Amino acid sequence: MAATRTPGITVGADGRFFIDKRYRGIRIGMRVGPITQEQAEQRLRREMAQVDVDVARRAHRRPTFADCAQRYLAQSQDMRSLEAIRIHVQLLIRHIGHLEPHQVHDATLAPLISERIADGVTAITINRTLEIARTILHRAARSYRDEDGRPWLETLPPLITMLPESPRSPFPMTWAEQDRLFPTLPGHLARMALFAVNTGLRDANLCGLQWSWEVPVPEIGRSVFVVPEDAFTQ
Repeated sequence: MAATRTPGITVGADGRFFIDKRYRGIRIGMRVGPITQEQAEQRLRREMAQVDVDVARRAHRRPTFADCAQRYLAQSQDMRSLEAIRIHVQLLIRHIGHLEPHQVHDATLAPLISERIADGVTAITINRTLEIARTILHRAARSYRDEDGRPWLETLPPLITMLPESPRSPFPMTWAEQDRLFPTLPGHLARMALFAVNTGLRDANLCGLQWSWEVPVPEIGRSVFVVPEDAFTQ
């Protein structure tokens, strides 16, 4: 392989030209075949011009919602709800990941919402996805910056409208439902749940039960807990 008058262009013993040049930090390497020196130089100039275009495009490229979502997901690794967050993020990326952050609003989220409603997903679950979208946009505006210090979202995000929720009314658990539920709970929670369904205590009283409230009942060989009246007002 012999060098030619142009750095980055070499020629083999068989007369075939090769390009191997690093330009703007990018390697240009290819076989250009049995052509003339001038043609090889023209090919190298075209490749260098394409590198210029690619570098300029990347320099002016603005982050997409997918970029913001992936960064949010990376920052959520220590959260207990990571798997749930991942599901919401993947859903958002599939529908609006290609958009820039400033393009995300009620209208662009409408197809996602319509699809989820058609799939029978509840408004509560859909709102959890919208809350994740809102959180990502706020971080894009307040925290995420490019190399020049510009925020990924240069204005405050728009208000994302939540769907009206209709929580299901509480209802008594049947014996069959209790028999299916309790075996799936860890032992300490199963005992707490059994205590709860048989006493009707509120969450705060159940979790804040104190041994000082225990009252022995010798007649039945058992103890009961008497919750003070002021504890029910908490």
